[in-house]
Amino acid sequence: MKRFSPLLLDIWREVCRHIEIGESVERLAPILARHLPVDLILVRRLDTPRASLETVATGLCHSEPPALRSRTECNADALERILGWVEKKDVVRGSARRINHELPGLLPDGVEGDVLAGPLTSEEGSTGVLILLTRPPRQFRAEHEDLPRALLEPFAVALENDRRVRELTSLREALEADKQTLLSRLGRNDISDSIIGAETGLRPVMEHIDLVARSDAPVLVLGETGSGKEVVARAIHSRSRRAAGPFLRVNCGAIPPELVDSELFGHEKGSFTGAVGIRKGWFERADGGTLFLDECGELPLAAQVRLLRILQDGTFERVGGEKQLSVDVRIVAATHRDLHALVASGRFREDLWYRIAVFPIRLPPLRDRKDDIPSLAAHLSLRAAKRLGTLPLVPSPEDINLLIAYP
Repeated sequence: MKRFSPLLLDIWREVCRHIEIGESVERLAPILARHLPVDLILVRRLDTPRASLETVATGLCHSEPPALRSRTECNADALERILGWVEKKDVVRGSARRINHELPGLLPDGVEGDVLAGPLTSEEGSTGVLILLTRPPRQFRAEHEDLPRALLEPFAVALENDRRVRELTSLREALEADKQTLLSRLGRNDISDSIIGAETGLRPVMEHIDLVARSDAPVLVLGETGSGKEVVARAIHSRSRRAAGPFLRVNCGAIPPELVDSELFGHEKGSFTGAVGIRKGWFERADGGTLFLDECGELPLAAQVRLLRILQDGTFERVGGEKQLSVDVRIVAATHRDLHALVASGRFREDLWYRIAVFPIRLPPLRDRKDDIPSLAAHLSLRAAKRLGTLPLVPSPEDINLLIAYP
């Protein structure tokens, strides 16, 4: 294979340069035509569950491309023959008619001429087949088989890379569809839709959000229950450099005291009765993103100690574990309680208070920002009408005055 070293270097370079196999094969075809009497290069993906082969890339070397069907169905016997040939990892040479007889379904319908074909495999098993085709009067000879054998590995890598790109594209499209469905249910057009009242009663809050979002400083959101603390936390996350990472919300007040450590920091298998396996806690799951600790004032003192350690050096241990784990998580905490009073009474650690209150944001209740009531009422009315399938209803001036008059 040493005589092919410069050629193989060029081939590997093209394979690594393009993530889609169609581009790679198109550029490799004229390079191979200088070393082999080849007119057409085909790469076919083997779909074992569907018992078929599909042409995913074509490289034209000289003449016009023939009209070939992209997908070929195989019966059980044909698929077994092809899989047996793939396991041998060898190149076959001969007329298209003979290869169609020996390995039915390997070639696309309509192929004529002389063929060199080799199996493409990866760590996950059989992936496809490389087919080189030449038309009469030219033919492949025995000395032509060495180069195709050397081509199997780079073409297999190209086919595997192409498969992964297709999977990622499919997953991205599915996630985008899910996101649009959820936004539709919420009556929103985008995940970054403006916050109601951002230009009126919440303007000082939004200025604080814009000021702190780009840093990694812990934020403490203070406000009454129902005033929108989670909305503020999500706004901080979406404007931060962690926006592409996870945003997870934990209601600290809803976790039983005996399960707080397990929920936040995870546990090892067998660490307590019922721990049948390893469980990642909220901090591990939020790695690279933002963890919103709602009602942090409800955390027991033992959990506060471990939370303080994470804020100090980013390390922790799972319950029942001895291994130090590290995470990169931004903390946004929130509470409706008076943390100063809790610190004074010894129910909240003072050192933890200083750690999470690096940048406090006080969220005013709606009664202190009545300018937001008209736009908020209109927004909720339109969303309710959409959910119920009725005509849009806009609150009248009398309705707005009545709402503003409520305490």
